[in-house]
Amino acid sequence: MLPITTDEVRRWRIEIEQAEKFKDDEFGSATKGKIKGVGENIGYFENGYSARYLQEYSKLDPNYLVPLNIIYPIVKNIIPSLYYKNPYIVAIPKRTKDEDSAPYSSAITNHYFKQLDVKRINQHVIFDAYVLGMGVCKLGYATRFGMDIEDEETEKKRQQEQKKGLLQILGLRKSKEPEELPKNIDLNEFIISESPYVIWVNPFNFGIDPMANSIYEANYVYEKILTTLDRVKTNKNYKNTKNLRGVDLEANFAKSIPSTQIEKFKPIELYEVHYKTDEGINILVLAKDQEDYVALRHDKNIYDIDGFQYELLTFNKHGHKLYPKSEVDIAKPLQDRINNTFENILEQIDKFVSKLFVDETGMTEMGKKALKDGMLGSICYTNKNPNEVVKEFTMTQVKADMIGIIEKMIDIISLETGITRAMLTGLTSAETATEAQIGQAGQNLRLSDKADMVADYSNRQGRKLWQIIKQFVDLEEIELITGETAFDDVTGTPRYNWLEPIDKNMRYKLITGEYDFQIEVGSTQKPDLPILRKQVENLVNILGGKGVLEAFAAQGYKIELAEILKKYLLLFPD
Repeated sequence: MLPITTDEVRRWRIEIEQAEKFKDDEFGSATKGKIKGVGENIGYFENGYSARYLQEYSKLDPNYLVPLNIIYPIVKNIIPSLYYKNPYIVAIPKRTKDEDSAPYSSAITNHYFKQLDVKRINQHVIFDAYVLGMGVCKLGYATRFGMDIEDEETEKKRQQEQKKGLLQILGLRKSKEPEELPKNIDLNEFIISESPYVIWVNPFNFGIDPMANSIYEANYVYEKILTTLDRVKTNKNYKNTKNLRGVDLEANFAKSIPSTQIEKFKPIELYEVHYKTDEGINILVLAKDQEDYVALRHDKNIYDIDGFQYELLTFNKHGHKLYPKSEVDIAKPLQDRINNTFENILEQIDKFVSKLFVDETGMTEMGKKALKDGMLGSICYTNKNPNEVVKEFTMTQVKADMIGIIEKMIDIISLETGITRAMLTGLTSAETATEAQIGQAGQNLRLSDKADMVADYSNRQGRKLWQIIKQFVDLEEIELITGETAFDDVTGTPRYNWLEPIDKNMRYKLITGEYDFQIEVGSTQKPDLPILRKQVENLVNILGGKGVLEAFAAQGYKIELAEILKKYLLLFPD
């Protein structure tokens, strides 16, 4: 543990408290009883309104409120278009000598993308970026000692294992049972000993140096971790834990817990601070113990990566504000207006029902009772001509202009969010196919920049993951499939093409190689299969034209129509 003085701890306490206040004001919070800013957006997504809306605008009890939730279908339509159906990272060599090792780098990175379920993590991050304005993930490596903890014997152990393996092959040493390592060293099932990890980080628990305009300029970032006092005290990587008290429990609840088990229930907040120094990045873990801050860990960052361990995705970031505005923030005022208008319409429907004017003296007592009961087929006796005793009074229930207002507000939301009315409602006012295509093209254009941002985020994420892999993973133990499969003609069982094993020479090339990482074009979810099929059909028709293949052949190109048709058949999954 690096030395840290009391004054330095006090300084970091001030830094964190100021950063937390700034984040609450500029970003928001989702703490129970203190929901504000983008913290309201989860409620808008799920319910179509927030607690603030109920307090300030709605006249109804929440149990009787029937919102017209526009936010939910917008999010559920846009987010899937930004997901990755089959994410595949391509490693592009920066130098000629890295060409033969680039396919290995790509295959290894994609192996861990699948093993660590990075697709699921990125789906959470994209959702947060759209709904909250910022999505966050964290990358690292878990040794046998824990997350981000250096194992100084790693390289020595690798050399010993390689030497033992050679002796066993020569018959000069008996094979030994493999060392039992702790598997799940964290509650997160994807954080496994001796493996890289990529995890989702709650944006409400993540903060950036408020003096910066972006994470790239920040002097530090931090993550707030809520855990129990017992888990902190039993963590061998933490120091100064003996006198920690944690948060006091409610008296009646504390009485029901045995005194020996009380620390398993006591919560405590930790702040994991990553800050820059002249020599790199250091990690400082502080416990907020009631009114005190205690340093539990202070070490150098073990990673040779670009910047911090955290990677961010935002859609509306600009240089004038640290925490960007989310898409839902833009639509919230109109959602409130739609709810108000819809509530007024329903109120009119409830109040302005048809009424009966009755001449009380013209009805018998039995007739009055039958009229009040309202049973079907009731016989109402009158003393006079029924046309002179009872008269129905009908009022206009809903004014047409109120319905028109909702229509216009939905149009404005469609304009702001870039989603067409057809996608939002399933209906379209387009009278021709051309008009519908123009509207769809506009929607695609407005979403294309978001797709580019997701791709850039995935590229940065892939690069950091590779930097962690080549630093810690024993590359010579990895066996990889190229992804191309075939079937045995006799047995019908699948055959797989395996990459050649990684030897010492290839391992050295991978470690010293320089690559750019790009998400493969076309791996994003584009579920419009009919359009894709038509495009392939058009291409085949062009290539099948008179003299086309001959012209390509004259220029030295050979086009296999059979291979194109194979790809075409993949567009028919059924």
